[in-house]
Amino acid sequence: MHDAFQVTTVVDKVNRIESIFAHGDRLLIGTGVGQLLVYDIKEPLVADDNEVPEVTLSNTIKQFSKRPIEQLDIIKEIDVLVSLSDGLVSLHDLRTFELRMALGKTKGANLFAIQTMVEMTSDQIPVLTTRLAVAVRKKLLVFVWKDTEFHETKELNIPDRIKAMAWVGNTKICLGFSTEYALMDVDQDKLTELFAPSSGGNNSPPEQQGPMSTLNSLYNTMSIGSRGGKPMVTKIPNNEMLLARDHVSIFLGLDGTPTRKVGIEWSGAPEQMGYSYPYVIAILSRHVEVRNIQSLALVQQIDLSSARFLNQGKLVYVASNSTIWRLTPYSFSTQIDQLVEKQEYQEAVSLLDQIDAVLVENKEEKLRMIRTLYAHDLFRRGEYDTALNIFQELDTDPADVIRLYPEMISGGLAEGPDVAEQDIEDELLSSPVLRNNKELTTPIQNNSSIHQTSRPASIISSRSKATTVTERPKDVPLTGLNLHDAVTFLIRFLTDKRQKLSKKLSTSSSTRSSTKEGQENRRQQGSPTSSTEGGGGELARQATLVDTALLKSYMMTNDALVGPLLRVQNHCDVQECETILSDKKKYKELVDLYNCKGLHGNALDLLARLGQQAEGPLRGVLPTIRYLQRLGLDQFDLVLKYSRWVLEKDPVHGMDIFIDDLAEVETFPRDKVLHHLESISDDLAIQYLEYIIHELRDILPDFHNRLAIAYLDKIIACEANNSEEENKKQALRSRLLSFLIDSIHYRAEKILPRLPMDDLFEERAILLSRIGQHDQALDIYVYKLKNYTMAEEYCTKVYRQDPIKGEKMYLTLLKVYLQPRHHEKPLLEPALDLLAHHGSHINASEVLAILPLGTKLHGLFPFFEKYIRSTNKETHMDLVVKNLLKAEQIQVEEQLMYYQSRAVKITEDRMCPQCNKRIGNSVFAVFPNGVVVHYSCKEKIEQTQWKLM
Repeated sequence: MHDAFQVTTVVDKVNRIESIFAHGDRLLIGTGVGQLLVYDIKEPLVADDNEVPEVTLSNTIKQFSKRPIEQLDIIKEIDVLVSLSDGLVSLHDLRTFELRMALGKTKGANLFAIQTMVEMTSDQIPVLTTRLAVAVRKKLLVFVWKDTEFHETKELNIPDRIKAMAWVGNTKICLGFSTEYALMDVDQDKLTELFAPSSGGNNSPPEQQGPMSTLNSLYNTMSIGSRGGKPMVTKIPNNEMLLARDHVSIFLGLDGTPTRKVGIEWSGAPEQMGYSYPYVIAILSRHVEVRNIQSLALVQQIDLSSARFLNQGKLVYVASNSTIWRLTPYSFSTQIDQLVEKQEYQEAVSLLDQIDAVLVENKEEKLRMIRTLYAHDLFRRGEYDTALNIFQELDTDPADVIRLYPEMISGGLAEGPDVAEQDIEDELLSSPVLRNNKELTTPIQNNSSIHQTSRPASIISSRSKATTVTERPKDVPLTGLNLHDAVTFLIRFLTDKRQKLSKKLSTSSSTRSSTKEGQENRRQQGSPTSSTEGGGGELARQATLVDTALLKSYMMTNDALVGPLLRVQNHCDVQECETILSDKKKYKELVDLYNCKGLHGNALDLLARLGQQAEGPLRGVLPTIRYLQRLGLDQFDLVLKYSRWVLEKDPVHGMDIFIDDLAEVETFPRDKVLHHLESISDDLAIQYLEYIIHELRDILPDFHNRLAIAYLDKIIACEANNSEEENKKQALRSRLLSFLIDSIHYRAEKILPRLPMDDLFEERAILLSRIGQHDQALDIYVYKLKNYTMAEEYCTKVYRQDPIKGEKMYLTLLKVYLQPRHHEKPLLEPALDLLAHHGSHINASEVLAILPLGTKLHGLFPFFEKYIRSTNKETHMDLVVKNLLKAEQIQVEEQLMYYQSRAVKITEDRMCPQCNKRIGNSVFAVFPNGVVVHYSCKEKIEQTQWKLM
């Protein structure tokens, strides 16, 4: 609690006070003997400057009334004082207090209420409207003035005698009866009971129950519906009203529905209740209570046991039967400073929320600082969830939050939680925003002594006794489960902060890019440039703090989340996180950290060291292989460096670094990769060449040549000492032959010199054929390999590709058989077999020219037979084709004659079936069935697919 008001005795020893009313610089007192006492008041607006009100009796109207003056109020707009005395409402001149008129209809009145509002007519013209409501037994009389002119009187019937009432809207007044409350619309004469059950009954489903049922439930829950107690109605801001009965008050909207789930529970049953921004003041039997209208907390308790009357509003007076006290408010700045001094931050925040910004200097800055202090206070008391929520809402610097935690989380920021919080609070409390006055509490603390020396004892300022020190909750040690909970809520704060910083960094990066372009343009034009690096540097610092603290928090609460954090873009401090992860043996996460930070050398060194071990999640070569595959061309030197130990240890899996189906792998420079593999193993080089030629379809001649030469070198190096070596050599030869046959990109002339003269004849024959040396190739098949079938197949292959060239090839083979170069014996039998099989493709005259004279005719019979049959076949086929072409020509000529003989007659009556107009001299078109249409109509008929059949 704190002192919201300075309490000063302003009037003492008055005989039977029955009513009070204050306005402007006047205080009006109605007595039990019918006298009206008028006091002039000179008072400060606030109590900060040790000033107290000066009250002077300026007038006493002894014959104001013959009976006690029960109620006083004014209608300022018509300069009238309204009084209630002897059950009659009277209007008096506000300056001379002479009676203007007594409202005869109000005889028997017990209560009245006044309201002045600006209303709009149907023509949207503002009208100042004053309404005087008077409760007379079971009736409500309403007197209306519009723009200072009396307008009308309304008489409304009420079901019960009115005990309390207050205007709550333009035309709505809330009425309090003995056991219930109601809303009356004076224009429509409509009375609505506030706590009546809904038509659906209490047993109806919730969705069928109206707002009145909800209100009734709240009313009963708060024990407000019991009989007894004085009904009271107070209009408060934000379109709310406060209803009281017994020791409880609840908040309702102007439509009668509850606006809050809880109400005010007073320490006793209020006798009077009023509102003075931003507090609700209630007179109880032994004291006066002041409560915050928003938080409902007890702000001040004033020991005034005899108080009976209350004047609410800006000028707050409390009166007993003989004494009147003035409640002068302290300035809001002073009140806030009091609350901060007492560490009642929540109440300070609530007070600031309600105060208009013009009433407090630097309101938003003050509010932010006090909320920060409140969050620190909550953190000390172990309410980590609420504290971190406030830090999150305030967008607090992450360093200020992180340093609240022990060194295992805060690292270099660690000063000890108590020291860190004290430093932050000292800094905030010493801020000029919170210290507007030179001496914060002196006016309050020395208040009493000052007044004692400057004023008579009868009007000494009495200090509230509300400021009893409430025992504050003890600080909770930040250890064990408390630390775990605090870190859990810190993770939520850091995650939200991380997202915000990420967006700001992205925006800052875009801005810097644009700025750099602009600076470059200005530099070229000779204009001065400016730097914008400061903001980006501060954001980067915060991002580093947040991500590093987040990693530490994950390590403490759930280390499974460390990996996902490090695998995405992050700003973790490398040195600090490296130490933590190494100590905890989180090597996979450490590799992810190095990878994200671009420290690939560190990561690969670690993987190489761990890969040599027999145990552990990163043992073996596979983790290094996967890492190297992701590096890409920019880190190609590292790929070559760290792939060596992998290829030497496990060449089978290691080759995946260079031949796996990944986009990064395919971008590696192939010549450098090949050179690297050749330095390790020829087998690896061959495997890589096969991959880029067969899988990647590389057509570069150099790679094809190198693969063929690599095969040759391996074959020549093989010593066929055993069956295993022989099988290996044969497998290599098979691969070489397939490659030489299938590939068309190698240079045969570069490979031929590498072939041994006494071996690999088939390979030599293929290479010779590639350079057009067919006779030499056939000579190898016939005389080196002794394989006549292969020689014939060679010729047949050429014939299928080019029949003319193939005929020459058969003739060349025949010459190889019959005219050997190396003094070999002519091979007549294979020659005759060749003629028997392919004689039809060889010119007979050339065959007869090279055949030996001793060749028997019987051996040539198959050749002649096949040749003659082939020749006759060609002759007959030519004759058939000739006759067919002649028949086709006759058919075409006949069709031409038919079309030339057709005619269409266009008469004057010939109509177009499409547009139903005459053809006349227009251009026309004729369909195959003889239908004639306009040429312009032809396309329409074709589009609609109209059948003219």
